[in-house]
Amino acid sequence: MSGSKRKVAIIGAGPSGLNTARLLSARPADYEYEVFERGHCVGGLWVYTDKTGVDDDGYPVHSSIYKSLITNANKSVMEIPDFKLRDDYPAFPTHEQIHQYLEDYADHFNLKRNIHFNTIVTNLKRLPAKEPQCPKWSVTAKNTRTAEITEKTFDVVFVCVGHYAKPNSPDIPGLKSFTGTLLHSHNYRKPEAFLGKKVTLVGDGPTVVDLISDLSPVVAELIVCRGRSDEVRLNLYGQWEKGFFPKNVRFIERLTSVASEMVVSSDGTVTLADAIICCTGYKHCYPFLDKSCDITIENGDTRVRPLFKHMIHTKYHTLFFIGIMENPLEFTLAYLQVAMALKILDGKLNLPSERDMNKETDDDYEKRLEMGLKPFNAHSFYTKQWNSTMYAKDILEFAGFEDVLGPKKYEGLANIVDKAINNCLTFRQFNYD
Repeated sequence: MSGSKRKVAIIGAGPSGLNTARLLSARPADYEYEVFERGHCVGGLWVYTDKTGVDDDGYPVHSSIYKSLITNANKSVMEIPDFKLRDDYPAFPTHEQIHQYLEDYADHFNLKRNIHFNTIVTNLKRLPAKEPQCPKWSVTAKNTRTAEITEKTFDVVFVCVGHYAKPNSPDIPGLKSFTGTLLHSHNYRKPEAFLGKKVTLVGDGPTVVDLISDLSPVVAELIVCRGRSDEVRLNLYGQWEKGFFPKNVRFIERLTSVASEMVVSSDGTVTLADAIICCTGYKHCYPFLDKSCDITIENGDTRVRPLFKHMIHTKYHTLFFIGIMENPLEFTLAYLQVAMALKILDGKLNLPSERDMNKETDDDYEKRLEMGLKPFNAHSFYTKQWNSTMYAKDILEFAGFEDVLGPKKYEGLANIVDKAINNCLTFRQFNYD
């Protein structure tokens, strides 16, 4: 796939988009790139705003960051391989510090000069090509401040829009009839609005842990019910039985129905609630994709197909999706994915046939189901069978890269997970370096 200088479009200037821009910027003789970013600055998800619902530009608020958020991975795990986090940052940085890190990253590598801020991509369309596997792409974008619309043609497109912007709302009978405050954690920002109230959290992942810490000092009672997965991720119920959580926190089984202000769990427990916060994950959302892209999103918008290694279109090898996996090594894995993509574009890494790539992708999915994961776990890498370390090593082996991460990052991540499963409220107190 080697040839003359290619024009590349990057959709999104969050961590994945910045990783992509940085590696392309190191190859000015081979690539020209432009980044389309809806927001006013770099950072994507990590740009905090008090706003919820609709943003100033008329589009849904992108960020899911709440005011008190601290990373649940330490510095050595969070770092992009070629740019260190500041030494004066704590072991587990705040969201403000991570945003500043991404700003510093963009400044250090002079990436902002190629970013179109306040610009949303409204359409991505495949163009006819002599080589069907290597089409060009038409990108239509709109400036959200001036309403100016542009249309440009690119040889390669990297989709880097993240996967924490479209809330997944649980399908619980009667939920819409709830008479109290109902929201998804995507729209949670501060605990003060819940002072003295009885709050029910739906879910069993890291966000629930953070909201327990944030809300328990101010609410009258905090009820936590299991979420959409039967899998024990952090053993939260077991930790509650051991008395690790505050006295006003109580766990119940999965919600089966809601009626007015009452929530009913699968074991028959009936609880009154002033508010329900759904910490039930997110859906993949690419509203700009034209049907010519031949991308389908299945299982309630949780499985993106057909993507080899969770990133490469199996039919069109000039379209890449970076960072769509749910995993704690997102910055690092995005770096590895882009490096592999460039090796493919350079013609130095041959892909299997479309049929073989689809088969490997489907086999991976079917094996997940056989091992007890759910359909919405199609791109999840947080279990013992499918984890970030496994995926990183798969990319390194397939691409023939040296391991730029080293054992320290893998070991640090494994130790964090072990500590969190033992006590999710204290794992940040330990030194993992």
